[in-house]
Parts: sequence; structure tokens; C-alpha cells
Amino acid sequence: MCKEYHVIALDMDGTALNDKKEMGLRTKNAIHKALAVGKEVVFCTGRSYAEMEEMLGEFPEIHYLCGESGALLYDLKKSCPLKLISLREREILCIRKTIAGRDIMPHFISEGRSIVNSSQLRRMEYYQMGAYQPAYLRTAMEVEDVFGMAEQEKCSVEKINLFHTNPSEREKTREALRQQHLSLTMVDSELSSLECTRQGVSKATGLKALCKELGISLDQVIMVGDSDNDYEALQAAGLAVAMGNANERVKALCDVQVADNNHDGCAQAIEQYLLGGLI
Repeated sequence: MCKEYHVIALDMDGTALNDKKEMGLRTKNAIHKALAVGKEVVFCTGRSYAEMEEMLGEFPEIHYLCGESGALLYDLKKSCPLKLISLREREILCIRKTIAGRDIMPHFISEGRSIVNSSQLRRMEYYQMGAYQPAYLRTAMEVEDVFGMAEQEKCSVEKINLFHTNPSEREKTREALRQQHLSLTMVDSELSSLECTRQGVSKATGLKALCKELGISLDQVIMVGDSDNDYEALQAAGLAVAMGNANERVKALCDVQVADNNHDGCAQAIEQYLLGGLI
């Protein structure tokens, strides 16, 4: 007996995008096919709206974006956020003090914007984020001091990424923040990055908000991912799909596995489980 799913949520980096940060033609075609028959395809990503705008332009039929690691649910048809979960002022201040004087690149996501220090933008490879530099050069807002800008503008900050030079430096930051008993969710990403959002926020948070908006249950959602910041969403979804390049923790959790991100694993997930059903 086949089970029918209504939504497929795709992580971006390491999932819908290959190692060149590009989406394969087969995956694009599968997305268009799913949208054409009334299925919902949602990018469930740690990226901001600004970082996703160019890609979303290729899929005008997509209705929602689950971004900022679940802190943002955005209605693309109405051009407005449906849900926005911000860090508190105290948490931002503690992060600022924790990394002061250390060689760490902060990346702020604020009201859908991607914001970085201009002095660090062209040195992203040094912070183990070189693959992202071309996209940041196109989409990021450059400021002298991201913390100072946020304080001056009194703007919402939904997510802070901390790009470190190596994994051991990331561990120092994590432990220092943990000792302050902050209301933070901290998740590893890439080689040595640390994602900081409000406590309880994850991609699962975004998917739950999406399901409420659509009037469906999480059992009708397929989640496709590859790394630790996908874990809660994979755990919550009706069908959890691991990419072939996923880490072992993710593979152990998931119901099924598809090809890796360089061989259109997302297209396989759409064709086999969203359009074909699960046998």
C-alpha cells in the first residue's frame, strides 16, 4: 500500500545543491514536475531569504520558504514573514563578549538579510567557508561591525553564524556559551561553523509552522537532509530521507537513503517518494 505525501522539504547545502553550490538539472526538473501536480516543495535551509532569493527566482510556483534554520517561515506569494523567531538582546551581547578578541567571523541573519563584516568577507576561505564566498559577495550586506549595527538599528536578529578557523576553536566557543546558561540552540555546520538561534528553534520548528499554515500533519511531509542541523526536522517528518553524502548520525536516523548531492539525490527523493509514493 502506498502512502501519499503532500510536502517535500529540501535542505540546500549538501542536499539540493552539489559541491559546486549548484542545483542539478534533474533536480530542477523534478521540483518543477512536483509543483505542477500540486505538491508543495519547500527549501528548508539555514540560509537567509537574501541568500535564497536568486534560487527562488527559478521556481516562481514555490509558495513558502523555511529559512534561517527554522527561525523564519516566509510566504513568497505575499512577500512577508509568517513566523520570525529572534534572539534576545542578552544572548547577542553574550555572544559578542564571548568572541571578542578572537579570530572569528560573525554572520548575522536579520529580517531575511545576510550581514557580515566587510573586513572579513573576502577572507572567508580562512574561516573554512571559501565555497560560500562568491554567494556572499553577491548577496551579503557589508558593515563595519555587525554587532554594532544590530545594536544601533535595534533590529531583529534571528540567527548568528560563527565561522571559526578550525574545529577546536568552535569547541571553545560552544563551551564558553554553554557555561553562561543562555537560551540558545547551538548546532555544528560545515567544518568549523557554529549556528546560534533561539532555544528550541530548529528546522523542525519551521516545518511545524508550515504544516499549521497548510492545515496538514507532519506525517504528510518528507524531509531530505545530510547534516546535524537537519536532524530534528528529519526526526519530525513523516518520511526522513538521508542523502548519500549524509553523516552517519543522519543515516542512522533516516527511513531511506538516496544518491548523494552530486548525483541528484533530491530528484530521486521527489520521483520515488513524493510522486511515486512509499511502498
